[in-house]
Amino acid sequence: MSVRATLIILLFATLLALIAGGIFIYKYRPTTAYVPSQPVIKNEEVVLAESTTTPLDIAVQELLEKSAEVIAQTQKFIQEIQTAKEKSSKVRGVYLNEFIANSQTPIASKTRQDIVKLLDETGLNSVVIDIKEAYGPNLSLSLKTFINELHRKDAWVIARIVVFRDASLTNEKPHWYLTTTTDATSTDSGQATSTMVLWQDNASQYWLDPKNEEVRNYLIEFSKKAVDYGFDELQFDYIRYPDDYDEVTGQEKIAWIGDFFAKLSQSLREYKPSVILSVDIFGYVATQFQSYEIGQRLVDAGRYFDYLSFMLYPSHFYGGFRVPADSARQLPALYFPYQDETTTSTAHLVSNNPYNVIFRSVLQAYDYFALFGLPAKIRPWLQDFNLKADTERGIFYDAEKIKAQIQAAEDAGTAGWLLWNSANIYTNIFI
Repeated sequence: MSVRATLIILLFATLLALIAGGIFIYKYRPTTAYVPSQPVIKNEEVVLAESTTTPLDIAVQELLEKSAEVIAQTQKFIQEIQTAKEKSSKVRGVYLNEFIANSQTPIASKTRQDIVKLLDETGLNSVVIDIKEAYGPNLSLSLKTFINELHRKDAWVIARIVVFRDASLTNEKPHWYLTTTTDATSTDSGQATSTMVLWQDNASQYWLDPKNEEVRNYLIEFSKKAVDYGFDELQFDYIRYPDDYDEVTGQEKIAWIGDFFAKLSQSLREYKPSVILSVDIFGYVATQFQSYEIGQRLVDAGRYFDYLSFMLYPSHFYGGFRVPADSARQLPALYFPYQDETTTSTAHLVSNNPYNVIFRSVLQAYDYFALFGLPAKIRPWLQDFNLKADTERGIFYDAEKIKAQIQAAEDAGTAGWLLWNSANIYTNIFI
């Protein structure tokens, strides 16, 4: 049940209780009419006669006051939810990494002020800030000051939380992590033995175990701290299994990640009904709808989060980009390869077709949402960076390509968009 529905039910329950109380009072009211206190003359002094207010009158007044408080609080909750939904649906934002957001070095301070200047002078109205990366959480006092500054600019401030990719507790909580077995041969006996060790991905990163209940509670409690810190929205990244971890089956991954989606959403919405929740999703999931390798299904994410931020970076579609014909919209089938050794032309490569990649991805995903009645909206990550593999063949993500992505997102009906640049140096697309 949605938070808004719960609040409405609470409001009606309160009104029913008030009506029931009124019926009780009417049925069992005193037969003697209530007479207001009247002034009388006693020894040439004006005094009030004893009040005829009864305990029942006091009880009725208290009931009315409490009912009014509940109604006012319910109306406040509903207004906060409506305001959050409205502001979050029109986000035009940029990403800010943890160092730039927290450091007091001259370069970090200048970059922050450049971001504030963009908010002042352009159509940007939101900032996504790292508060938990693979090396653990970071909520500094200076960050809180910066959040307050952004709010004074009426900016929508989003916390980016890296979820299961986290190496910060390997020494204190090794039982919280994904593990694997290794075979070793004893030098004394020559016999092979198996040892359980913490698992690492190809980048030597450790991952928390999504099915561990202590891990889940740790992540939820940290998320609550982020809410209390003043963030308007929490955006979860790496809320998945690593794609090369084969100690758990694809079906098990789907089950555990879907279950955590539900628990996380319920816990945070109970903690603060107006909190907005979003999740980062690989770009290809927009058109393939699920990824058993990492445990994510679009039907699960779309059910529990307000916004899905597909990472629709055209340069990251290493397998190319393919969509079928869309007869309802009279759109043709498309295929853009990542590379083509048969020709020197790059016009048909996926990196050189940002508009179509964004536009068709969003349409495919929204069609899927409609099929299952999913309430989530789409707010994609867009590419504002260059890859060496592209620049070596003459493909650059300049203002023209960034504008093409934004136009595609808006044409497809997204609830805003976000620009990603890991160095936080953004192309001025508003000239």
